[in-house]
Amino acid sequence: MGRPPGKRESRFSARRLAVDVLVRVFRDDSYADVLLDAKFRDHAIPKADRSLAMEIVHGTLRNLGYLDWILTRFYRGAWRRLPDAVRCNLETALYQILFLDRVPAYAAVDEAVRMARQDGGDRPAGLVNGILRNILRQDVMPEPPAIGEDPVRFITIRHSHPEWLVRRWVEAFGAERTVRICEAGNTRPGFGIRVNPIRTARETVRETLESDGFDVRVSPLLQEMLVLGKAGDIVRSASFREGLISIQDVSAALAARLVAPEPGEIILDMTAAPGGKSFHMAELTGDRARILAMDIHPHRVRKLRETAGRLGLKAVHPVCGDGRRPPLLFADRVLVDAPCSGIGVIGRRPEIRWRLRESEIGPLIRIQEELLESAAERVRPGGVLVYSTCTVLHEENRIQIGRFCGRHPEFTKEDAAGFVDASVVTDGFVETWPDVHGMDGSFAVRLRKRESNHESQP
Repeated sequence: MGRPPGKRESRFSARRLAVDVLVRVFRDDSYADVLLDAKFRDHAIPKADRSLAMEIVHGTLRNLGYLDWILTRFYRGAWRRLPDAVRCNLETALYQILFLDRVPAYAAVDEAVRMARQDGGDRPAGLVNGILRNILRQDVMPEPPAIGEDPVRFITIRHSHPEWLVRRWVEAFGAERTVRICEAGNTRPGFGIRVNPIRTARETVRETLESDGFDVRVSPLLQEMLVLGKAGDIVRSASFREGLISIQDVSAALAARLVAPEPGEIILDMTAAPGGKSFHMAELTGDRARILAMDIHPHRVRKLRETAGRLGLKAVHPVCGDGRRPPLLFADRVLVDAPCSGIGVIGRRPEIRWRLRESEIGPLIRIQEELLESAAERVRPGGVLVYSTCTVLHEENRIQIGRFCGRHPEFTKEDAAGFVDASVVTDGFVETWPDVHGMDGSFAVRLRKRESNHESQP
């Protein structure tokens, strides 16, 4: 059988592909999965090589702190001044040596040296060869200071999370729980699939995906959700192309359940793209609500329209604009799925941990506040405001909502356990943790606006 039309025959080894992707992740602040999908789309890469490339990319990103700590024990120069291609070559080679057994260590070194020579000649090839062979000669790998001596430093290095974040968790939860959180963050959670009830039934989709070779289980939390052991080529499946399913983590789907939309209502999703929550709300209403799905970026609004077409949903109306200045006066329900640090999804997007700086949290909190203030004005008396994030930092979640309710006594928190399974509810809030619930970390709260004491004037 020939390769698919329009695809170039692959000239990539899995390692070469992984290094190329990682260079762009660090140079361009791109997302690894987006770059991998583009490579797979444009090149006829065998399935085994695709699988290995994904494992190397994600594994290297998840263990980058530990890998770099070891490599800097064997390189005496300024590590960050090395060319990106050389550094990523060393990191991926060491990941293979330490964590994978599909390729013998000597073969991983040989390929790394060959790639370094192709990229830069004999000098980088000699450097790569010297560092990796020196590491292979060690009877025991270097280890950071023991956890009992310096828990923050040990966890930061051995579990590859940023020091500022580890310190926060150790202070809040202790070292033992922090290790569990980081271990969960270094494990990709199950892959959530939301079934589109407008077009099909859950069991029909489950049987189809199982016959296609996917490992499928039903979510115990939400009847419309399935969970795959691995994503595989799900976006290339007939079920996805035909709009029978959407990709969404179970934690993210909880927010639409908390909104609890009703047919005929006007609903505002202030920061909608990529649209999972808007389309979920449309499905929950039988496609009989009016949902304004806003995003500030035109290309993301175009993607919303494309997705609406794929799913066959008419209730969602994509609008390009700033959620802080929405084009309507009142809505029955408003969802603020706020821009946030994304700490809850570092298991799925491990590159986030190496980009985010603690100093960036403050500006994000201010944007969240502005969105909440705008939402407070748009919710009609008696209406519902739901605030959600994909972070587990309290200042973006509980503290943020505490301040909002202090400014707006007309809003009252409603217990989330009345809308979603109590196992993901703490003190009335939806709070999921990767180490506890086996899904992305998330937060959501449902607030009810007090009924007006008088008739609104026209």
